[in-house]
Amino acid sequence: MMDFNKSPFRGVERVLCDKFSLRDRSCGKMPPTTMLSDRRIHTFAVMFFGGMLLSYILVMPRVYDSPEQADFSSFYTAGKIVQRGLSSHLYDWDLQTQVQSEFSRASALRHRALPYLRPPFEAILFVPFSYLPYRQAFAAWIVLSLVLVGGTATLLHRRILELAAIPRWIYYPAVFSYCPFAHGLALGQDFAVLFLLVALTIIFLYCGSDFYAGCFLALGLIKFQLVLPIVLVLAIKKRFRTLAGFSVVAVLLLGFGVWLVGLSEAVSYPAYLWRLNQDPAAAGIFPSMMPSARGLVQGWGAMQSSRAMDLSIGLISLVLLGWTARQWRTDAPRQSRAYLAGIAAVLLATQLTGYHASGYDMSLLFPVVLAAAAAGLHDGELDAITRWVLLSSAILILLAPLYLLLLGLAHAHLLAVPVILLLWGYSRASRTWSFGLARAAHSA
Repeated sequence: MMDFNKSPFRGVERVLCDKFSLRDRSCGKMPPTTMLSDRRIHTFAVMFFGGMLLSYILVMPRVYDSPEQADFSSFYTAGKIVQRGLSSHLYDWDLQTQVQSEFSRASALRHRALPYLRPPFEAILFVPFSYLPYRQAFAAWIVLSLVLVGGTATLLHRRILELAAIPRWIYYPAVFSYCPFAHGLALGQDFAVLFLLVALTIIFLYCGSDFYAGCFLALGLIKFQLVLPIVLVLAIKKRFRTLAGFSVVAVLLLGFGVWLVGLSEAVSYPAYLWRLNQDPAAAGIFPSMMPSARGLVQGWGAMQSSRAMDLSIGLISLVLLGWTARQWRTDAPRQSRAYLAGIAAVLLATQLTGYHASGYDMSLLFPVVLAAAAAGLHDGELDAITRWVLLSSAILILLAPLYLLLLGLAHAHLLAVPVILLLWGYSRASRTWSFGLARAAHSA
């Protein structure tokens, strides 16, 4: 098993601390674990996460047993197109079908490719994999994703106080038994890249380096539907340094994308996405599989999308993001629970308001969910209702059999319910923790 303390991520962590002076902001080595002391809770946690790990090891391979049908096929196709010098036709669906049929029997049988949906600049990431045969490329991508998940989890554990208090022998089983991670791995999705970028954004916000937080957030535009809601909240909260970092990198990415595929192809990208949204089955877009506001509105039976429905979802999303912005106490100390609760609320609201947010996108919620479970178990400052809400909603999200059951029934949109519950719990906790800070400041 990889020792993450000796892995390349340890070197990355040291560079981040030295380059951006994170240690000077009380964001260096975390204190030894002290939070969980009850042996019964330790035993239960290990059994729980061990059971979750076993459940999806047994079930997940039966859900997705063919690499050729995995989402990675669309990424590999994009890499092949760029590698062959045809990037100016990246969003030509006929070309994608032709290329994908070379290695995917499923694509050849249905006479259409699983389309590439990401912005043009992400395609360059898959060019190295395109030199390998498809199955070898898929295996290499899975290995890289596992390394990114493990390394990112290690960075979060070492940098976020609420996570550092969880013993490693509980924390890492929790990481590798978290079902959205397994779901993303089975599909060959790019969730691990976004997980790393969002984690770095959280760490830099937590440590007060707002500009660099914005830079890493902009790199997350590979899934812009999950990043733009965060940007809107940052704008509402007037976090101009973060927005400046975001804008610089976003412009660079836009320029690189135009250079890669050409102005005409880049301009046609929004229309390409819109056409696919009108044919959701072809693009693999199913609201019933989206744990979000869109999923709760559209994910019932044969309900079809309409302009009125899209406007309703947009209005709900704007109201929810505005409300969430009010929950984020940006004036609180950066390492305080009140500040972290605000970041947690923003991530939860992002999952709910992302127009195309899938179950594996809940991978971004892992630190939020685990911190909520810890607070629900041990935070004596919170009232009983808040602790119950945090703990129960976290358990529902961590419960692999529930995730797999809803996935198998094509009703993953119901996972939005515990996400909403957790958002409510964090809003209650944020008020309590903010009041505690104000009282402590008044007493001083």
